[in-house]
Amino acid sequence: MTTHEARGLILASGALFCALASAPFGAGAQAWLPEKGAFSLSLDFTNILNKNHFTSTGAEIDAGHTDLQITSISASYSPSDRVEINASLPLVKSRYRGPGLGGHDTEIDNHTWHATVTDLQLSVHYQVADGPIGFAPYVGVIIPTHQYEVFGHSAPGRGLNEYWLGFYTAASLNEWIPRTYVQVRYNYAFVDPVAGISHDRSNASLEIGYFLNRSVSFRALGSWQWTHGGIDVPVSITSPLFPYHDRLAAEEYFNVGFGSTWTINDHVSVYGLYMEALSGTNAHKVDHRVSVGVSYDLGGH
Repeated sequence: MTTHEARGLILASGALFCALASAPFGAGAQAWLPEKGAFSLSLDFTNILNKNHFTSTGAEIDAGHTDLQITSISASYSPSDRVEINASLPLVKSRYRGPGLGGHDTEIDNHTWHATVTDLQLSVHYQVADGPIGFAPYVGVIIPTHQYEVFGHSAPGRGLNEYWLGFYTAASLNEWIPRTYVQVRYNYAFVDPVAGISHDRSNASLEIGYFLNRSVSFRALGSWQWTHGGIDVPVSITSPLFPYHDRLAAEEYFNVGFGSTWTINDHVSVYGLYMEALSGTNAHKVDHRVSVGVSYDLGGH
């Protein structure tokens, strides 16, 4: 398999996994962008179970379980060979299972399911290098669609504007390990301060993939998050920051997982992903995260 063929297979597989493994992101963002005129639509479903919480020291406590079911529709379009535009919108369904209202005294934690559309995600990617090593930086924004509940174990989001700077870079490892590649993503999010406190965020993902054949690929993933600022949790209910602690938590984590893509034909791909948390601080511990989806692609020219 040549480097050019490997690059084409990575594109065909709809390499969504770096995106799914870290901060929310839509469509087929990756290190090698599709050709001019390419258009794709994706629909995916993610089920997340958080059983424990990580404290500021990394210890685990059981403060009740949280279920999240996220259905996202995403689209991407390439107006040129070097530019790709992505958009995504999630519908989040959440539920808290624990004692009482979990100390939050809010209806979002009343043990029943609550569903709402949350944040519109937009990004523009630019192909800087498309040779043996692909490199595509991007800018993005997250815009809440409306004012939704942001206080509670099962709050569907933080309701804050975010402005992203990041990049994807990837290389074929075919010279050393046939039909194998590696891809890295880094993202810095400038997040609206809350109560005068900054809490920007960095996310990084590492993906190593292997093509069984031209239709089926497998990959292993690692995903990291660091918060620049924020506060330690839990916070005393008497603290003036208690009403904001869910939005300001200095969340850090390391998650691992694996996934697979089946490219059915030139237009349709299906994919799956499993992830879980190995370590973290000030965050929900992901007991498991399972994502499945389908992508429909129209080739460019």
